[in-house]
Amino acid sequence: MKTRDKIINTAIQLFNEQGTKAVSTNHIATAIGISPGNLYYHFRNKEDIIRAIFVQMDEYGLEKYQIILNKYQPGSIEAMEQTFIMIQEYNWRYRFFKRELTALIMNDPLLKECFHSTNNQMLDMIRYTIDCGIANGSIKAMNDIEKGSFADAIWLVALFWLNYLEVGGEEVNEYTLRRGNDVLRTVLQPYLTGEILKNSTGTAVLHVFN
Repeated sequence: MKTRDKIINTAIQLFNEQGTKAVSTNHIATAIGISPGNLYYHFRNKEDIIRAIFVQMDEYGLEKYQIILNKYQPGSIEAMEQTFIMIQEYNWRYRFFKRELTALIMNDPLLKECFHSTNNQMLDMIRYTIDCGIANGSIKAMNDIEKGSFADAIWLVALFWLNYLEVGGEEVNEYTLRRGNDVLRTVLQPYLTGEILKNSTGTAVLHVFN
C-alpha cells in the first residue's frame, strides 16, 4: 500500500476511535511508523488529510450505490431499502465524520463546499429515485413541492440515523442500523401505491447482514 493511502486509512481508524481533535498528524505518523516530515510530504496538515478522506468517502459511496443500481430497479422499494442500508454502513465506516459533521464543515470552507456539492447530489439522486418510482407505478404521483418534502424526509432519516442512535444511547449494531429501515418504511408508506404496499413484506432487509 502506498504511503499516502496508509496515512488516509490510519487517520480514519484513529479519528473513528478518538475523534479528530485528539489526533494530531504526529499521532498518525507514529501509528504508521513514518516521520512527520514524510507525512507532510503527502499532506500539509490534518485538514488536508480530512479533505482527502472525504474524497475517498465520495468514491466509496458512488461505487456502492452503482452496485445497487445494477441489481435493483431504480424507484423500487427494494432499491431504496438497500440504498438506506448501504448509507448506514457507509456512515459507520466514516463515523467520525458523521459525529463531527457540523464542526468539520463550518471550520473548513473548502470541505464545506465539497460537502454541500455531495449533499446536493444526494438530494438529486433521491428526487431521481422518486421520479422513477412514479414512472413505474410504485410511488404515487405528486407535485414538485411534495417531491421536495418527500426527498428531504428520506434524506434526513438516511443521513442522521446513526447520529440518532448514538445520541439516544443505543448501541450501533446490525439490528439497530437495520431498524432504521422500519422508520424509512414509515416515511415511504403514505407515498407508495396500493399494489406495492400489498406486496411489500419487509423481509428482504432481514438478510442484508447475513
